[in-house]
Amino acid sequence: MNVERLRQRMAELDVDAVVATIRENVFYLTGISNVSQSVLPHTGQCYAVVTADRTDLVSPRCDLDQALDATVRLGGIVGFGDFFREVTPGAALEPAEERLREAAIDVPGAATALDALVLAVGRGFSGTLAVDEDGVPYGFMERLSDALPHARVMQGADLLRWTRQVKTPDEIDRLREAAVITEDAIKAVVAITRPGVTEIDLVREFERVIVAAGARPGFTLIKFGRSAVGGQRLPTDVPLRAGEAVWMDVGCVHRGYWSDLARVHSVGEPPEKLVRYHAAMKEGADRALAEARPGMAGKELFDLVVSAVRESGVPHYRRQHVGHGIGVELYDRVLITPTSEDRLEEGTVVNVETPYHELGFGAVQVEDPFVVGRAGNTLLTTLSRDLS
Repeated sequence: MNVERLRQRMAELDVDAVVATIRENVFYLTGISNVSQSVLPHTGQCYAVVTADRTDLVSPRCDLDQALDATVRLGGIVGFGDFFREVTPGAALEPAEERLREAAIDVPGAATALDALVLAVGRGFSGTLAVDEDGVPYGFMERLSDALPHARVMQGADLLRWTRQVKTPDEIDRLREAAVITEDAIKAVVAITRPGVTEIDLVREFERVIVAAGARPGFTLIKFGRSAVGGQRLPTDVPLRAGEAVWMDVGCVHRGYWSDLARVHSVGEPPEKLVRYHAAMKEGADRALAEARPGMAGKELFDLVVSAVRESGVPHYRRQHVGHGIGVELYDRVLITPTSEDRLEEGTVVNVETPYHELGFGAVQVEDPFVVGRAGNTLLTTLSRDLS
């Protein structure tokens, strides 16, 4: 995590402790991708508590073995709920087993997630506690305030999103790795694309390459020809025909970080309209890569991209957004919308995209991540962005 940025912001806002509650934020602060939050996304609870000098973990007892995988030194661990691990009498425990015994058996626990959080923070806590409100059930903030009568409990989701906007070098490496894996999968798809292949075939090939690289498919949107206008529909077994284009908007998760790329591949000689429209979309993406700079608001970058597309041959181009930040969440800050006041910073990674969908035609799109820098922006992909 960008710990210095987080703690600087905490000092500026006079916040004494931050509680991460959604899976992505817990991972960001601890390196732990909590199992309960993954398999029970609507009800699973796990928290990371960060103060000026330590990071604590509040976890279901069944998941406390994950504390051994933390990428930061945990100052404290509190479990909640029931889960039973026994110890063989007289056994000489290995180091990992001893750490697990300490975390999952020896440490006192609590009945509920809220009770465990109160234990971790301390009932006498009298400072300001910023809680990521996005990952707690209805009424949780009020009950927490009642349980910590001397504390000031405030919403903390915005603080964590602000922190995550500027990536560390390690985060940028992870984003680059995820993008490279996705590029390799796109190349594999193109390699088997020929008349007669189906969308199902190409989706299967893309995801096979992603999994073989140790990543997890995030979304695999691959459509043929005019059907690309409905890109989120399920893939079909309708054969690809010569002269059709293959539209791909695809991504994966690798080491906790997302990729999100879009390409178009034509089978045979592409129609003139496809060539012209794709060139306009690429010009919009190229303009963003060339001219985005620290201090630019999301809405400024939006206007720049849309104007470039319109000037390059699609004067009626419309979009609700033309990209987004990317990191442990697919949509990180900054959002590139007509009204976004969020400003790019050095180290922000944005995915600029220029999708165009037209009934009776299909879709074209170019999308890639780049790092915003003071001396120029750095593209995290190497795969050609031209119509192939």
